[in-house]
Amino acid sequence: MLKFRKVELADKALVKEYLHRSGFRGCEYTFGNLLMWSGHYGTEICFNSGFCFEKTGSGADTMFIYPYGGGSVETAVTQIRECALQNNFPCLICANKVITQEILEKFPEAKAEMYRDFFDYIYLADDLENLKGKKFHAKRNHLNRFYENDWYFEPMTAENIPECLAMNELWRAENITDDSEDAKDKTTELAVVKRSLELFGELGYTGGVLRVGGAVQAFTFGEPSAADTFVVHVEKALRTYQGAYTAINREFVKSLQGQYKYINREEDTGAENLRKAKLSYNPVFLEEKFLVTLDK
Repeated sequence: MLKFRKVELADKALVKEYLHRSGFRGCEYTFGNLLMWSGHYGTEICFNSGFCFEKTGSGADTMFIYPYGGGSVETAVTQIRECALQNNFPCLICANKVITQEILEKFPEAKAEMYRDFFDYIYLADDLENLKGKKFHAKRNHLNRFYENDWYFEPMTAENIPECLAMNELWRAENITDDSEDAKDKTTELAVVKRSLELFGELGYTGGVLRVGGAVQAFTFGEPSAADTFVVHVEKALRTYQGAYTAINREFVKSLQGQYKYINREEDTGAENLRKAKLSYNPVFLEEKFLVTLDK
């Protein structure tokens, strides 16, 4: 029987061990996202049968993330199905394309639906670093404008995090008003960013800071999921200088020094402007996700 509980910072080492075994590229398969968003999504975990299981929501809104660690699809899905039956939860599983296909093969009664708003955008690190070719012409123009300024890039450290926290508040003032349609979502996100910065060292994040004239104008941070994939959790820039977003993106990928083949810049959550922006960087592929439903 699966007995779920709240995730804690002390779970980091064990969760990361299970994540490493699976090697999933999705942004949901990182400890930072698990912990930092657990309060918002009501995420809980359970270690059982060689897997780390996750569920979000409660009651009729419960959803399971396909577990990571080791073991067969039959074991994982059967455990989830039994848990759903015992607790009167829906048997709803979020899984990537490969796992979804395996579930459909092993459980013919299952049904799968594309979860498009939560597809992750995956890029070649080399593309983001070098921006070669006609497809990146507009990005290079933005960069050239930014590079006209007195700028420099530095790693994120305990010393510059207070300045990043201050910039986070400036970003709030620039982007959130009381009548904004997405004010609630952005406010939630900023609270997560603030907490992430405060726990930057404990979470084991890697980040970068972009300055102009000595003042912080942009920052970014994230962590690896699979051995070949780095997930960018957060990227923030002020509006003062054209091309700041393009510059922090490029300079941070350069600072990773070829450690990763792919950069996962997460999902667009269905936001039209965000989808357009992410597509403009020419992803090499999308990490497809599906909602799989099984009768209990």
